[in-house]
Amino acid sequence: MNRHSRAFTLAALGLALALALGIGPAAPALSKPGLQVPPLFELRQRPPQPSPPQPSLVFAYRGWRVDAARAARAQPAARTVRQIRAQIDLVERLDLRPDVMAFMRSQPIYGDGLAAAGAEAGAYAPGGGVVLHVRRLDPKKPTLLYALLKAYQAQRLPGGLDNPDVAGLRRQSAARHVWPRDALMLQGNDEFFALTAAAYLYGTITREPYTRADLKKTEPQCYQWLANLFDGGRPRV
Repeated sequence: MNRHSRAFTLAALGLALALALGIGPAAPALSKPGLQVPPLFELRQRPPQPSPPQPSLVFAYRGWRVDAARAARAQPAARTVRQIRAQIDLVERLDLRPDVMAFMRSQPIYGDGLAAAGAEAGAYAPGGGVVLHVRRLDPKKPTLLYALLKAYQAQRLPGGLDNPDVAGLRRQSAARHVWPRDALMLQGNDEFFALTAAAYLYGTITREPYTRADLKKTEPQCYQWLANLFDGGRPRV
């Protein structure tokens, strides 16, 4: 084989190798003019995922009965259920006597989406359990406890809202001028009992008497009376 034949052979082998590796001259288009070939990997938009189903607003939780159907339009049902459960959990952690806890669990809880201006976030409905205004609930505030304590006074203390011990303690507190005259705890026997007992049991509230320590300092007789009522005479600290 002469020199020209060898050169031709090497060139042919090089062209064949280039075509095999895909680096040679572009092959003529096989598609017809105007025909679009779909890409090998096509980006497709994911279909929208369905929203998770909302929980029922009528439910039982840890032995409590809840009907928050009236709050259906106030906010998402999942949020309402979560808020009410948090309030129940708060009461469950208070280490109350079994008879006191049994009474509180017996009170039906109703959730409401509406509240009059200035109304408390929780209220006692005589003969109808307690009502929570769900838009105003705060997991750090014992709103359910406050409403349940009003129910406890009305149904379990001798004389109910006119219980002589509560009335006398309230008069003593007002006479000492420790708290402002317009303090909510001085506006009625029910408010006095609910707020002092909430401070005693929970430890901290956002209204007078504010904390268990403040209650002990400013209302020592009331502090001990609550200890007798809820803790067999041994005060909480």
